[in-house]
Amino acid sequence: MKDPLVDEHHEQSPPSKRYIEIPVPNPKLYIANSISTSKYNFFTFLPKNLFEQFSKSANVYFLIIAVLQSIPQISVTGGIPNILMPLSFVLTVSAIKDLLEDLKRKKSDRDENYRLSCKWNEGEWIKEKWLNLKVGDIVRVEKDECFPADLVILTSSENKGIAYIETKNLDGETNLKHKLAHKYTQAFFQNEKKFDRITGGVECEEPNAMIYQFNGILILGETAIALSSEQFLLRGCSLKNTDWIIGIAVYTGHQTKIMLNSSKARSKTSQLESHMNREIVYIFLMQLVLCAVCAVYYTTWYSENRDTTDIYLRLNENSSTSDAMVQFVIQFFSWMLIFTNFVPISLLVTLEMVRFMQAGFISKDIKIYYEPNDIPTGVQSSSLNEELGQINYVFSDKTGTLTRNVMEFRKMSIHGMSFGTNDHFTGPNKIQHVDFIDENFDPNDRIYYDFIIHLAVCHTVIGEVKNGVIEFKASSPDELALVNAAKFFGIEFIGRDSDQNIQLMIQGEKVSVAVMNVLEFTSDRKRMSVVVRMPDGRIKLLCKGADTILQPRMLPSDVWDETWKLLENFANEGLRTLVLAERELSESEYCTWNDHYNDALRDILNREQRMAEVGEMIETHLELVGATAIEDMLQEKVPQTIKTLREAGIKIWVLTGDKIETAINIAFSCNLISHDMIRIIIDSRTGPEVKKELENGLLTLKAQHTGTFALVISGEALIRAMAKDLVSIFIKVAERCSAVVCCRVSPQQKADVVKLVRDCKPHVRTLSIGDGANDVNMITAAHVGIGIAGLEGQQAVRASDYAVGQFCYLQRLLFVHGRECYRRNANLICYNFYKNVLLVIPLFYYGMFSAYSGQLIYNLWTYQLFNIIFAAMPIVIYAVFDKEIPYFELETIPTYYKLGLQGELFSTSIFWFWILEAFCQGLVIVLLSLFTLSWSTGDKEYGQMENMWVSAILIFALIVVFVNLKIIAFSYSHYWFSILILILSTGSFFFCTIMITEYLPIISWLDNYDSRGSSTRIMYNPNTYSGIVIAIFFGFFLKPIYDAYISIKAMMKKDTIAPEDNVLKTEEKDDIGELLPDEIILAEEAIKAYNRPHTGFAFSGEAGHTPQITDPGFFL
Repeated sequence: MKDPLVDEHHEQSPPSKRYIEIPVPNPKLYIANSISTSKYNFFTFLPKNLFEQFSKSANVYFLIIAVLQSIPQISVTGGIPNILMPLSFVLTVSAIKDLLEDLKRKKSDRDENYRLSCKWNEGEWIKEKWLNLKVGDIVRVEKDECFPADLVILTSSENKGIAYIETKNLDGETNLKHKLAHKYTQAFFQNEKKFDRITGGVECEEPNAMIYQFNGILILGETAIALSSEQFLLRGCSLKNTDWIIGIAVYTGHQTKIMLNSSKARSKTSQLESHMNREIVYIFLMQLVLCAVCAVYYTTWYSENRDTTDIYLRLNENSSTSDAMVQFVIQFFSWMLIFTNFVPISLLVTLEMVRFMQAGFISKDIKIYYEPNDIPTGVQSSSLNEELGQINYVFSDKTGTLTRNVMEFRKMSIHGMSFGTNDHFTGPNKIQHVDFIDENFDPNDRIYYDFIIHLAVCHTVIGEVKNGVIEFKASSPDELALVNAAKFFGIEFIGRDSDQNIQLMIQGEKVSVAVMNVLEFTSDRKRMSVVVRMPDGRIKLLCKGADTILQPRMLPSDVWDETWKLLENFANEGLRTLVLAERELSESEYCTWNDHYNDALRDILNREQRMAEVGEMIETHLELVGATAIEDMLQEKVPQTIKTLREAGIKIWVLTGDKIETAINIAFSCNLISHDMIRIIIDSRTGPEVKKELENGLLTLKAQHTGTFALVISGEALIRAMAKDLVSIFIKVAERCSAVVCCRVSPQQKADVVKLVRDCKPHVRTLSIGDGANDVNMITAAHVGIGIAGLEGQQAVRASDYAVGQFCYLQRLLFVHGRECYRRNANLICYNFYKNVLLVIPLFYYGMFSAYSGQLIYNLWTYQLFNIIFAAMPIVIYAVFDKEIPYFELETIPTYYKLGLQGELFSTSIFWFWILEAFCQGLVIVLLSLFTLSWSTGDKEYGQMENMWVSAILIFALIVVFVNLKIIAFSYSHYWFSILILILSTGSFFFCTIMITEYLPIISWLDNYDSRGSSTRIMYNPNTYSGIVIAIFFGFFLKPIYDAYISIKAMMKKDTIAPEDNVLKTEEKDDIGELLPDEIILAEEAIKAYNRPHTGFAFSGEAGHTPQITDPGFFL
């Protein structure tokens, strides 16, 4: 059967085939077994890293400036590209950070490649590094070791060729699955002397990403043996409960299925930074316009005044510049260099430094520190801090993320009576996975014997003795709960014998129950059965499964109605339910049926279909035994966290490898789905069927203008839904649902779903959270990836941007740290552009008085110190420490988070309002400085006007005062150290100015001779102080206007984010349209189907995980 978990890219055509000759004549035909997840190597680091660095528009801008500064004719720095020093610093710091991160990946790759496994080499087993293994090598894997490549199992230490494997590195599940060596190879490869005489080969598919599908043929001499996924061992999985296996490598290195399902690490940039990069382009265009204006003005003035001002200005000293066009070009690029600081080069360094310090506070937050396992929140990509404040979609794994993957047996129904209370069992007799208490239940009562024996026998659990203690391994934690419940009630499962018969301990006596046949679970059957011979010789069919599946197969029963009501009560409590039934078989009846069973087992091509038909033959006329209710233990505060996230307007999608029933149960338990929701379930396997179900879902949305919806879709249906002809319908249905659950999805499908949402809704921000290796693709595909440091290894943590100890920490991470980082960093970016525009724009205004000749009025040294000393630290203090609202309120009131969702602090209009404010304040500063000083003669000797340098110092002083006062204006927290930093930053300007103009004028290289004595004249001029007061008054009059604009915008703006109930908005209704007359009946039928009650079905096994070993005819 084709597995539903396949990658959509491989769905259109079957994989081609490869033939591996044994022994392999030329190993170079196949790739090596080494892996590499790093981004760089020795030769590519420099060019690739530089390419990534210069993908940032700011870096490209400053590189262009450096080139222009090198041209003497236009340079204002004497032909020296001094911008290269800060630019090189920025590039070097970023390169070192990238290199250190990549070295970590290289170390991880080395650790993986240098692991050892046993390889058969010329008559003996030798230890070989994984990277040296090749296709065709015969490999021996010991218990608890990982498979070094994709192998075909040839033989195992078990008599029947069974091998139990753990796949947590692949699908996140710790439950054991089984693999089975073919009978022929199991016997043949027990004799190692034959290894060197093997002739033949393996014909199999070319490498592909279909992790649950494998087909091939093993040829040994004249014998051809069919291979399937039952003989296929995936790299990264580990061997459990089996001493050893021997296999042959068929796929190696990056051609293994786990590597083909892995996504390459990619660089992530926050939405805020991406928007900033776009605004830098617009700033540059504005700069070009201003340069053109200045150059045109000067060229025009030069043409008109060259003759009259020649003697004074010496315009014709260099005749080569007399041409108007040449003058235009020279002036244009001269002004380009003068306006260099329109784009603040310190911004990137400041932003990175602030993010680093913010990350430190996130890591030290005791509220998101997981004390039981000593796990603080880790920040591995601080460049995404502000992205945490703008998350629209959360994509979550289930197992280990929402749940602890720990089941507790809580309640049951026998003969229509309910047993089990809401109290919790405590005491020395507590048994793992059982939390049952009810004084009215007596397990020694004979009427309950059939129920308890059913729990102890109908399962596929295996037992292993470790240090004298029996340790159970199951294909599902549900089975552990049921088996332990039987032990709690007095019938203990102690293991299986060599023929896989069940061994029980009943009142101190060992009892054997012969397992004769197993009818395994499939997603279609939704049930499993075992045929057993009881100790008294009776043959029984024991069956367990979903209530809706078993009810039609039941004999009429007086207690069924009562049991059904109890099942609904259990489901309403969020418990996972199973119905238990049985049927006694006569010897003749069993023998006749067993012949059909063995025929079905021999049919390799249609085995699943034949087994389903055989099951239908015998799973009828069942007698009700009872029902169970199991609680899937959720992670701490998961329901509350999901509820709060949804109230903030965040949509939550759960992507899990579990079957639909399990996923729905968890969705109910964690408040993702409620009983009043209309559930749209898509579980078909063909394109036309999926299309019909999606269209029915769309009709339901059209018909139900109010109400809430949940979409549940299987992995195979998802493949069809994401096809080009259906993806638009799928997105329409999905985005209008309050909750989406994708079941039985592969790791690659998880990533594809995230990418689909990103591609179809480019303006939303996505977050993925998971704890296992199977979540790595999803984590790397999202804008922000969060790994949970739990029980499933560290793969997810290593691939993530942030690491937390619990899912519930997501609430504080987003609502407090994310929201505040967004607010502070948005203001930081706007402020940095504001202060640099305010620094540069007075040069443009002063150009009106100097014919835009390119006259610099600032002292070059104070100019260079502006972004280093005078206006550097206050914004850093703000971005790290400012607190708008108490953190407790931010964490508990979801509406505050909408600040980031709606982009209220950073947009094109908001950004340019900051720029406009700088333009206006710059004009006020220049005009008041010139009018108050340049035409003041009160204290000037001989009645002369103050010179240009005196006015320039006042202009610069006002700029420093303005930029520091601006921080006070938009800050909410004013600590003593923040006020001190503001005072020191402002005061440092006056100190440096006095030193440069009064005490160091004789040092020629300081280039300050013309400004000597300027600061003294300013300080003694009373117009200075009146000018400062007037400038501040007029300079900040825009702030109240801005605040009023924001308030009016907030009042007029409708809340576009749906609350928790996710009622359809008007525009959404219009988008999906209204029902046509012929669609009304179809919609009513769809709604009835979707509104059927949910009964929390929990099943104990996964498809394909039950050993088929009960009949020797299987291997014939």
